[in-house]
Amino acid sequence: MANHKKRAVQSRQGRWIVRGTVVAVLVAGTVGFAGLHKTVTLDVNGTTVAVSTFSGNVGDILDHEGVTVGTGDLVIPTVQSSVGDGDVISVRTSSPVTLTVDGKQTTIAASAAATTDASRALAASRSDAVGRSELTTSSITLTVDGESRTVVTSATDVRTALQQIGVVLGADDVVTPGLDSEISDGSEIVIGKPETKIVTVTETDKFETVRKKSDSVAKGTTVVTQKGSDGEAVTTYSVETINGKEVSRTVVTQSVTTKPTDQIVIVGTGDASSGGSSGSSGTSSKPVAAGTARAIAKQMLADRGWGDDQFACLDTLWQHESGWRTTAGNQSSGAYGIPQALPGSKMASAGSDWRTSAETQIKWGLGYIKARYSTPCGAWAHFQSHNWY
Repeated sequence: MANHKKRAVQSRQGRWIVRGTVVAVLVAGTVGFAGLHKTVTLDVNGTTVAVSTFSGNVGDILDHEGVTVGTGDLVIPTVQSSVGDGDVISVRTSSPVTLTVDGKQTTIAASAAATTDASRALAASRSDAVGRSELTTSSITLTVDGESRTVVTSATDVRTALQQIGVVLGADDVVTPGLDSEISDGSEIVIGKPETKIVTVTETDKFETVRKKSDSVAKGTTVVTQKGSDGEAVTTYSVETINGKEVSRTVVTQSVTTKPTDQIVIVGTGDASSGGSSGSSGTSSKPVAAGTARAIAKQMLADRGWGDDQFACLDTLWQHESGWRTTAGNQSSGAYGIPQALPGSKMASAGSDWRTSAETQIKWGLGYIKARYSTPCGAWAHFQSHNWY
């Protein structure tokens, strides 16, 4: 009986190997006592044997067949995994391999499948003048069905590494990266069966910045006439995972709930000394005299949190509209005052002295701009495109 168990240990193996490995495939259970019987293939270090058993998991079968799993051995799936009729259990036991390079010895653990290749690779004399190459090894992470091990291999691609390690791929297994992909020290190879799930997420749709040139703004000056805002989109993905790790994501449907708003930036190309345009500092090229309508407007903008760049746009706009005159009137349209309200009586909502008061007219004009264009630069940009605001 002892000899039988010893032969079983030496002649039985399975799905993949890394420093000693056991692999099992999980299958649905059966009903009734007769249905509990199954035949599985036990593969130990490349030698296979058919096992007839009533055992329900990998560990029980290994115990019955006398296969002892050592600390460095790899079992895939784990010894707790269930098995079904026709499944394959793979065992790869580890053994030490001593590498001697330039007189320095290094011992590594390798599976039975990899040991022969490693020994063969080291058989050539390092003193050979022709065809001599240095043996390079990489430490990689191999994850099979969610269980990870660190493996040492001399392979430079996934396919060769799996062959060295002794991995046997199932029909439904997916390997990431692909079999022909290159590997190096620190690489990770993931093997498992793919799972697909549908995921719906809300994502940010980033706004774009549109830059427009204008000779009405001094060269070297940029003015934001419309602030950008992000939008939102609801996207449904088909997500494929292997061992819980995402490997691909495909858009199924997408709907935009909020459209993004472009940010519009005016890039000045004009001459700062030409008048009526903003200077290089973002302020009006014309000095603001204390007590004037322009001074009142600049203070009102500051109170609203608008800076010199916005005043530059307002200054240019109302210079075009009224020359900052409270009594400026347009006989053809009936527009009146500094902001050219149409009709002028609209400004009565800001004060009864709307006909002559710069402060009242400016107050109304800024409210109108805020409600319709958000900022003075927004109003100025509209004026440039349509010649009215």
